Amino acid sequence: RKQQDQERPRMESKEAAAAAQAEEDLLRDFERILHDDPLMKMVLSTNFNLSHLKDELRLCALILSYSPKNESTWSHRRWVIKNLAQHLQDMPELIDKESLLVKDMAEKSKMNYRAWRHRCWLIPYMKTKQVLDELNKSKKWAELHVADNCSFHYRRSLLLALLDGAANREDSLICQSEAYLMWKEELRWNETLIRRYQGRESLWNHRRFLSQWWVQHLLSCEETSLSNESLADLFLSQEIHLLSDCLGAPGDEFGETRVQVELAALYILWISEQDAAVKGKVEERLKSVGSLKEVLARACPEKSRLWTHLLHC
Repeated sequence: RKQQDQERPRMESKEAAAAAQAEEDLLRDFERILHDDPLMKMVLSTNFNLSHLKDELRLCALILSYSPKNESTWSHRRWVIKNLAQHLQDMPELIDKESLLVKDMAEKSKMNYRAWRHRCWLIPYMKTKQVLDELNKSKKWAELHVADNCSFHYRRSLLLALLDGAANREDSLICQSEAYLMWKEELRWNETLIRRYQGRESLWNHRRFLSQWWVQHLLSCEETSLSNESLADLFLSQEIHLLSDCLGAPGDEFGETRVQVELAALYILWISEQDAAVKGKVEERLKSVGSLKEVLARACPEKSRLWTHLLHC
């Protein structure tokens, strides 16, 4: 009996290994079929069959539940959806299910670029209302995963789609005004996250994207405005104030404050390089905290040679 007790864990271990190997072999067979079997796609393409295409989506979902980053499966899924879109008039329900699938896959596998790229691919199939819904739904996920740049890239794609959709509608002026408010709200939300989660590069990258378009928008508004007040100047002053707060923040044992200061300084350097007029405005408002060179040196003194090179490029 003692010998049986000793052999049992070995048997269980062998059974688990055999089951894992069988599962891996099955997954490899599925991948080979999706990637190397053009006959299957040809059969599916010849005669439209809704039931067969939905079965393909279920098969893809099964494979992705075991291998969330499988590129062949995501690619095949897009092919199936493209075929469905040619015959289905109403896509919102399918898009909602796809977004939910991507969310589940992103939870299973962090930094899942392939899953988020699939979600970005779906955007052209969305109507304006669904784009707005996606912005609202992805907001909470992004707040809980601030280090995952993929979710912020998705939000950037949604915002650009919102602008494109607004420009092409009959009531474009009203829609563009709403899009501008959404952009302004995204900037405010992004600043809140930056102040809450220090040293997160993905948040500062997102702010670069938002600021680049926003500054150009404000400058174009000034060309047709009769007001003497410069909205671009006001925005840049707010960004310098954010930098000043980062410089004045107390240090911490994890070094996050130092990383935050460096990212903030690089962000201001990046803004100043976007446009000659903007550079002059930034340098003028930096007087309260020091020159750009001084700010960069304070942020990370060991990289002083790099800062000198960047400032004179």
